Amino acid sequence: METLPETSKKHLSHDAALMLLAVLPDHIRDAYSNHAKQIGYSIELVLEMALADFLDPDSLTFTDCKPKIGLPLGADQVA
Repeated sequence: METLPETSKKHLSHDAALMLLAVLPDHIRDAYSNHAKQIGYSIELVLEMALADFLDPDSLTFTDCKPKIGLPLGADQVA
């Protein structure tokens, strides 16, 4: 099994993200890659956020990071 060079333990490295993607089924890999391109985030960040959301429902989500552009402040809040 291939080993990764020692990197920061706080975030998924780009190489580690690519290795993880390589073992996923094509349709899942494509969905992650397409979503990363669509929202303009790196693939490693998308994978980290997806894993964090699975492990902790109160974690940072994609919605938290991408406010609705063009809406007046507070327009997306329920009264």
